[in-house]
Amino acid sequence: MGNKGRIVPLFIAALAGAVVLSSSLLSGCGETRAPVKKAAACTTIPAPSSTIPASYIHVSVLNATESTGLAGKVATSLTWRGFQVIDAASQSVDDPRPAPKFAEIRYGVGGYQMALTLAAQVPNSTLADDKRTNPSIDLVLGASFKLATLPPPAAKSVTVNVFNTTARPGLATTVGKELRDRGFKTDQVGNDPQGSFNPDLIAIVRYGAKGEPGARRAALSVKGAKMVQDGRADESVDLVLNNKFAGLAPAAQATATATPKPARTCS
Repeated sequence: MGNKGRIVPLFIAALAGAVVLSSSLLSGCGETRAPVKKAAACTTIPAPSSTIPASYIHVSVLNATESTGLAGKVATSLTWRGFQVIDAASQSVDDPRPAPKFAEIRYGVGGYQMALTLAAQVPNSTLADDKRTNPSIDLVLGASFKLATLPPPAAKSVTVNVFNTTARPGLATTVGKELRDRGFKTDQVGNDPQGSFNPDLIAIVRYGAKGEPGARRAALSVKGAKMVQDGRADESVDLVLNNKFAGLAPAAQATATATPKPARTCS
């Protein structure tokens, strides 16, 4: 074949090199993007490099599952976390994109850092740049979707009602003072207005969905407390003292677990 036979392989090698070089140059344009690290079958979504308040991020929540009302519930939770939810609906049946296993966050021009900020709230989410020209974000919910657990707030941000169900007079008053000494706020202190009686329990922490992080903070001070979500709409927390209550846990032991690691997407 002579020299002519060697020209084609050389041309192909040169073309491949040009494509690699062009890709490298293009990757440096536009928004700054942290590298996506891959390990085994998992992808770690990087933390945002820019601090963007949740209130600046406008999110449409789209339900791609058969779970009725899921989009509305997630929209409410995101609103509590400070995001601006502009819509909550089912994903259109005309959308050809497959439903994600966990969640997919769709964004467009200028939305990468906002997508990363939202991804920090959604474990195992994936990102998809759909080239939209507006700054909104879509959060598409899959069958295994869940929101990240919020760390419990500081005690000073939690208001606790302390209720006594035992025969020990003044117990709620004593425990209420001890909680205030730890930084909690107290509101109602006295006998349980529900008239509950739980002789085999230590304590019950009653709360609503919005007050769940605060309820976990209060429960840290009472080892063995039973968590009960009762549907209330506000952030208030009831600490109901039962017969087996022997005192608050030492303040040094009433600590929260470590902050969760960055979201990972696993196939």
